[in-house]
Amino acid sequence: MLTAKVCVQYKGDWTAELVGHRIFGEFIASTFRNNRYIGMLAIEARDCEAVLETIRAYDSVTAVDVVERYETSEGREAVTILLRERLTEVTPLQALMYEGYLPIGPTQLADGCECFDLLLSNRNELTEAIEFLSDFGSVTVERITQDFRREVMPSRAEWQELLSSIPQRQREFLNTAAERGYFEIPREVTLEEIADEMEITKTTASNHLRKVERRLVEFILPYVNLAVQNS
Repeated sequence: MLTAKVCVQYKGDWTAELVGHRIFGEFIASTFRNNRYIGMLAIEARDCEAVLETIRAYDSVTAVDVVERYETSEGREAVTILLRERLTEVTPLQALMYEGYLPIGPTQLADGCECFDLLLSNRNELTEAIEFLSDFGSVTVERITQDFRREVMPSRAEWQELLSSIPQRQREFLNTAAERGYFEIPREVTLEEIADEMEITKTTASNHLRKVERRLVEFILPYVNLAVQNS
């Protein structure tokens, strides 16, 4: 058994037109019914508005609704959209599933390609998958692993629960500490200096730091241990 990340540039589809936008996306959810597609797509790009305009310009796309929009820590834009499309032909994902291939996890969108992590019996089956997907466009294989390994990482729901559980004042302290270089080696600012800037006592600042660090460590540590066990 092996897993392979296989990417196809779906010629004639709006996904292929995004090759110049330096986009990364994940189809969080997808469903098909009566030649119609409904899906939730999370996108990161330098210019998400240009990406949305490219998607909306296609005649097959009937609706693009923005569910959320924010800026990432790297300065890129991120949006989550609900996409509705009228299909005139079978998509690569549909075709893979009809032919009995098993995609693992969400379909990724990168450099104008749709990327699938496929669980395969052997390299012959991989060769067949590549030939099969070639009917849709150019195909590349980005990764092959001999053994199946479940990716150990928190779910989106778990991340959201963590982020929403950190009180605003602790988030403000954490951001100020990071921006001022408190976590650098050596430190560029003292705890007392951060406390003065936020107009709180050093004791309160220390409490904020310990509480938010404890939340983060308690959340991350079990996944670190799982990753070590599975390595």
